[in-house]
Formats: sequence, C-alpha cells, structure tokens
Amino acid sequence: MRIRKVRLIGFRNYTDQTAEFGPGLNILVGANGQGKTNLLEAVCFLSTTKSHRHASDEEMMKDSAEYFQLDCTTETEDGPSRLSAIIHRKGKTFCVRGEPVRRMSEYVGKLNAVIFSPLDMNLFDSSPTERRRFLDIELGKMSGIYIRFLNQYTQLLKNRNALLKKENPDLPLLDAISEQMVKPQAEIIRKRHHFISQLNATVSEYYRKLSGTKAEIKLEYESMVPYHADDTILQELIQSRQNKMKERDLILRQTNFGIQREDMEFWINNHPVKTYASQGQKRMIIIALKLALVNLIKERTGEYPVLLLDDVLSELDAERRNALIELLPEEVQTIITATEKEAIDQRLWNQARIWKIEKGSAVLWKN
Repeated sequence: MRIRKVRLIGFRNYTDQTAEFGPGLNILVGANGQGKTNLLEAVCFLSTTKSHRHASDEEMMKDSAEYFQLDCTTETEDGPSRLSAIIHRKGKTFCVRGEPVRRMSEYVGKLNAVIFSPLDMNLFDSSPTERRRFLDIELGKMSGIYIRFLNQYTQLLKNRNALLKKENPDLPLLDAISEQMVKPQAEIIRKRHHFISQLNATVSEYYRKLSGTKAEIKLEYESMVPYHADDTILQELIQSRQNKMKERDLILRQTNFGIQREDMEFWINNHPVKTYASQGQKRMIIIALKLALVNLIKERTGEYPVLLLDDVLSELDAERRNALIELLPEEVQTIITATEKEAIDQRLWNQARIWKIEKGSAVLWKN
C-alpha cells in the first residue's frame, strides 16, 4: 500500500495543498511550526478518522473555518482507491471511491498508516486510557469486526451507566444489558490478547537491532479476568465477575468492571519501562514497537502500511539512525520529517523525494 497523492483543504495551516509522494522514502524538510506534522496528521486522520495529537475537529480547521476536507489516492494490490473526509461543524462524511460509508468499519483500514510521534513517549507514563486507545486504533485498522464489537460494547456501556444513575434502576433491564455486554467483551479481550502476543514475537528483535544490546522487551495485557482460549469459559469468567460487581455498581452508580478499565504494561528485562528505562531506551522501544506493528500489519493484511516518522532523526545518533534506516523494508512507503537538510544523511537525501514545507505550503524540492 502506498499514497500516490493527498490534498488538504482548510486543514490546520494549509489552505489548499496537494502533495504527490514517491513509492519509497519521502522527506518533509522545514523549520518548526511550518506544517510538517500537520501533513502527517492529515494522513493519520484519513487512516483512523482521528488526530494522533488528540485534537478536536474544530482545532484542525484553518482560521476558524466552517469545514476541512482531506482527499487521498492510494495504490493497493487491488488497484487504486480514493478516500475522502469532509468535516464540518454539523457533522462529518467519509467516502470510499466517492461513495459515503454508513459505518466506520467500512472506512477505517482502507489506508493503513503507522506513525511514530514524539507524543508516543507518553504511552508509558500516561493513563490506561491512552494505552487502550493505542490498542483500539491499531486493531481497528486491521479488523472491521473489532470496530463493530467495540462500538457495540461502548453503546451498551453508555446505556448501562445511564440506567445506574437513575434513582430506582430497572434491575431486570440492568441484567439484560449486562448479559449483552459479555460476548463483545470476550471477543475484544481475545483480539487484544492475540495482538499483543504477536507484537511480542518481534519487538525484542527490533529493539536489539536498534540499540545494539541484548535486552528483552515484553508487552503484557492486564485484563480484568484471566484469559482463557476457550470462548465459553472466557464468557463465564466475565459473567461471574460482572455479577459480583453488580452491588458495587448500584452503590457507585457506574460500571466498575469491563474492558474500559483494562491496561497494558511494558517491560524491559523484567523491569517496568515507565520507572526503569531511560528516555533514550523508551524512544527505542517505541520505534521497535512501531516496526513490529508494520511487520504485523503485513502479516495480517498482506500489504505493508505507510510509515510516518515525525521528528525521529533528530533524537537519534548517527549509529541509531543508520540502524533504523537499515530496518525499513524497501517495500514500505515512508514519510519522514526533518527540521533542516543538514540533519539528513546524504544517502537518504540521494534516494528520497524531498519536500520543502514553509508556512503551510509544500514545494517539491527534489524528485
């Protein structure tokens, strides 16, 4: 998979800009605040319908505009495709090949992009919400079924919490909603567990090649119930735990058990990353995680995703930069941001398509 062309209308500091990317390495060069990250954010939004910077739709509109529009032409093994997102203050429309989609599961994943951003460094120290967000976004790009189960559970959770806040909740209705919540939770737990197991298969290898050490990296999924491969047993464990929490939920007037409270922990040599690893090690772990994710997406979908590296070169020494470039598969379309030409290795400069980004304008510098 690769992006042939992307167009931004009224997005951040871009008025109307089109950029055509090459199939291999693409580099966006410009000073801070000129729009490099904005361009990557647009690609992420087309991929996931969300900003990787946690920005609201209004924040991404240029100069308090009434709407923004993003269009993208992609090349896949099935041929070219076209994606569009039109976001205005009264709603949003997402299109595939010019046709509006009815459900997000029909759109998310049509453009699969993986981004490394400096904001990813918060993954270790932030709230569990951020780590669940990572799981949901990455799994959602690979599985429409995951999105459907997650949306189903989210709506049931909303209904259950609304019922719990009432002075005299309808208990039979509460039990009925709780029963409906069991299956989607079991499916989500299963997919999260399998996803993390697959990442663990390669993340240590990528970290060792990047860092030049023999460290062991492990991701651990902290579920509310013990994981069991048998679906019947897993659902029984969830049902039993829900029943035990019912009285507490009624007292506190909210749902205190479920996948919305689960977490993920990172380990390096059996020590928690958030308290044991240095900033340099954390950065390497995130990069290794993203490379493992690229590999996993290829295994799952049959195609490599687009890889976006925002301000990664400036934080690595020459040896680590070279190690990273060597680990990038030639088939992966990669878009890298850099603040100045001098920060780019001559080898990269020679093989890349270069864009000069300045004041919301992208000018092709080297084809």
